[in-house]
Amino acid sequence: MGQPGATRVVIALIIASLFSGYSHAQTGQQESFTLSGNVYASEGELAGSTSVKVSSMDSVWSEGGSYSISGIDGGEVTARAYFMNDGHTVVYRKVIIESDMSLDWYKDKNWATFDLHEDSAASPQSIRMEEGQEATYQPSTLGEFGPLDIGIYYTMTADYEDDQSEQIVHFRMEAGSSSDPAPNHFTFNHGHNSIFGFLTDSEGAALADVVVGVGEANTVTNDDGFYLLQNLLIGSSVTLNASYWGNQIIEPLTLEVPTGEGWLNLTAEIEKSIPEVAEFNTQIITTSIGPTQIEWSGGNFTDYYSLYMDGDLVYRGYSHTYLFLPQVPGSFQFSIEASNPNGSIANPRELKVIVLPGQDSSDLWSTGMVWNYTLTHTPYFQQNKSYTTIGSEPVEDAFGNPVDSYLLRVTDTEYEEGEKAFKWVDADNLMTVHTHWVDSPLVSSYYQEGFLGWRFTDSEGNAVNPLAAQSDEQLFLHFNRTNVIGVPGHPNGYDDTTNTVRVVHGVQITTIAGDFTTTYLEITDQSDGVISWEMWYNETVRNWVKVVDRIPGSHSDMVEWELTSFNVPLTPQFITQGDIKLTDDDFTVEWAVFQGAEIYELRENGELIYTGGATSFEINDRPDGTYTYGLTAVMETGTEIAGDSVSLQVSFVLEPPVFETDPLSVDFGPTMVRWAPVEDAYHYSVIVIDSNGNMEVAYEGPSTEAQLDLRHPGINRIRVMATMADGTNSDYSDSIFITVSDTQQTESTPIASMVIALGLMLFTAAVIWRRAVR
Repeated sequence: MGQPGATRVVIALIIASLFSGYSHAQTGQQESFTLSGNVYASEGELAGSTSVKVSSMDSVWSEGGSYSISGIDGGEVTARAYFMNDGHTVVYRKVIIESDMSLDWYKDKNWATFDLHEDSAASPQSIRMEEGQEATYQPSTLGEFGPLDIGIYYTMTADYEDDQSEQIVHFRMEAGSSSDPAPNHFTFNHGHNSIFGFLTDSEGAALADVVVGVGEANTVTNDDGFYLLQNLLIGSSVTLNASYWGNQIIEPLTLEVPTGEGWLNLTAEIEKSIPEVAEFNTQIITTSIGPTQIEWSGGNFTDYYSLYMDGDLVYRGYSHTYLFLPQVPGSFQFSIEASNPNGSIANPRELKVIVLPGQDSSDLWSTGMVWNYTLTHTPYFQQNKSYTTIGSEPVEDAFGNPVDSYLLRVTDTEYEEGEKAFKWVDADNLMTVHTHWVDSPLVSSYYQEGFLGWRFTDSEGNAVNPLAAQSDEQLFLHFNRTNVIGVPGHPNGYDDTTNTVRVVHGVQITTIAGDFTTTYLEITDQSDGVISWEMWYNETVRNWVKVVDRIPGSHSDMVEWELTSFNVPLTPQFITQGDIKLTDDDFTVEWAVFQGAEIYELRENGELIYTGGATSFEINDRPDGTYTYGLTAVMETGTEIAGDSVSLQVSFVLEPPVFETDPLSVDFGPTMVRWAPVEDAYHYSVIVIDSNGNMEVAYEGPSTEAQLDLRHPGINRIRVMATMADGTNSDYSDSIFITVSDTQQTESTPIASMVIALGLMLFTAAVIWRRAVR
C-alpha cells in the first residue's frame, strides 16, 4: 500500500523540478545587464562626444564623459568605443558580461584579453607581462591586461606547474576594427607555444601583408613586418613558409617548436614585387559635356593599369591618363587597378566625375549664384559655408524617385586642402535631396553621403509644392534620410518621419543679410509633436534666408542656418574654379552662359586671347607660372559687362614614356626595346638595373627605340626618361623586366671548325682502312 504513495511523491518532485527549471530558464531569458563607465582622452581628461556600441545593439553617445548601455544579454560580446571628437579613433575589445559591469575607455589605449583553449590539459598558475602586471586565470571570465598603449609591443607569459611548458605570446597592441574586433585576444593551450618575429627583405626593410604559415595555421605580417603564429605543439617538427600574393619569398624552413621564447626573424630571398597602388590625382571632377581628362599616378612594379567606369572596364594599358568623352550628363564612378605578372591591386578610393548639363534660362537658379550662411550647431561649434550653383542634373531621392535638382559646390573657411563637398537641391521645393563630402586626402580617406526624400502632400494625398501652397492649406510630409558615413567604426544614420506642415506667407524676419518678407514653413513630427524644421524663404534671394533644423543628422542636437550674404550674378561667371594648381600645360577655361550675351571676350593676364560665342576655350603650351583670366560679355546692344577673374597656377609635369615592348626572356646579346614618343620631348635616356641592383645608362638620344646589350643573367629592370629642349625631365617610366638566360651559347670559331673538320677526316680514313684490311 505504501508503494503508490511513494510513486506519487516521486512524480510530484519530478514535475516540481521541471517547472522550477522552466521558470529559471524563463527568468534567464529575460535577464539583461547594463554596461556603463567613462570615456577619457589621451591626457586623462574626459573625452568629447564618444559612441559606445555592444555587438549589434544600437550605439549610445556619451554625455559629459560618461555612458550607459542597458538591455545587454549575458555572455561574450564585442564592445567598441568611437572617439568622434578626439581624432575619429576607435577601440574594439572582447568582454564577458554576467552582471552589471563598469568599463572605462581611453583614447589610443586598449586591453589584451585571454582565455583557455577548450582542449587544454591544464590551466596556467598565472599569466604575467614583462611590464610587471600579473593575472590569475579564472575559467568563467576573460583575463585581461590594460589599458595599454596602442602601437606598442608587449609580451605575455603563461606559467604552468610542470615547469616544462612555458607559453609566450609577443604582440603589438591594436585598436581593432569592425572586420577584426578582437586583435588583442589570445587563447592559451597547455603544451603549446608561439613562434614570432620580424620579416624583412635583404636590405632590412619591413615586409607587410605577407602570409606566414605552418600547415593550416597562418597569419599576415603587419606594417612592421611582424608575424605571430600561436598554439603550435611544443617539440613538434613544423615547416614554415612565407608567401606574397601566392609567391614564396623564403625557402621553406623546418624547425622544432620550442618552449619559452619563440623568436624567429626571417629574411626574404625574393623581392616582393606586387605593384604599388595607383592614385587618382583628384577625387571629384565637375565638368560640362565634352572631353574630360582623367589622370592618375602609379607606383613601382606596375606593368599596366585597368580603369573601370561604373564597374565596366574602359581602359587597360600603360598610360597615366584617359580621355573621357561623356555623351550624357550625370555622375560617373571610376576605379583604378595596377597589375603585373605577380598580381593586381585595386585602390578602394574612387573618382567621381559629375557631368553637368546645360541650364534652361527659365530655371529659378543659374550657374554662379552664391549664398553664404553662418551655421550654429547646438552644442559644440559654428561654421561659415558658401553654396555656389555649378549646374543641374537629375538624381534619385531617398524614395528612389527621380528629381530635377541643382548642383551646388560647398566651401567652408575651415576646409583642408583637397577637402570637397557638394549638395543637390530639389529644383521645385529647394529641399536638399543628396549630399556628398570627402575629407582631404592629406588627412584621411573618410567620406559622408546623404540621401534624402521629401514627399509633400495635401489632405487628399496629392503631391504639392509647399512654397506654392496657400496659407490655410493643410499639408503633410513624409521625410526619409539615410546618411552613409565612411568612417571606421562609425554607425550610419537613418531617419523616417511623418509630419504636418504649416505654411504662412508674408512673415517678416531679420537676418545678418538684412530684413526680408518670407514664406514660412513649420514642420512638426506627428509622433512626438516636436517642430523638426522651421524655414523662411524669400523670392528675391531665391533661397532660404533662415533654417532651424532640429534633426540635422550631425553630431549636434540642432543647427541654425542664417543667411549672411548672397550674389545673384549680374555679370558673367567662370565655371573653372580658381586658385588651383595644374600639372598640365594644356587646359581648358570654362564659363557659364550669360543671358543676352552675343559674344564673350577672354583675357589672359590682360591680353585678349579669345573672342566668340563658345563658353570654353582650350589653352595650350603654357610655361610654368600664374595666369589670371578675365571674362567680358558683349551684349547685343554692344554693351560690355565685365565679370570676375580666376587665377590658375601652371606647374607642368612632363609625362614619362610608356614602353611598347612587353616583358620577355632572351639569351645573351642585343635586345631591342621601344617606347611611345612623348610630346615635346627631344631626348631620351634608358637605364638598366640588373638583378644585383647595379645600374647603368644603356642609351641616350632622340630615338624612341634602343638596342640594349644585356649580358648580366637574371632579371633586368629597364626604365626610360624623357627630356624637353628646356631641360625639363619626366620621371622614369614604369619598368619592363627582361630576363636574360644564365646559359651562354657557344659561338663557332674558325679554329673550332678546323678541329671538327680534321676529326671527321680521320674518322673517315679509319673506316676506309678497316674495310681494306678485310
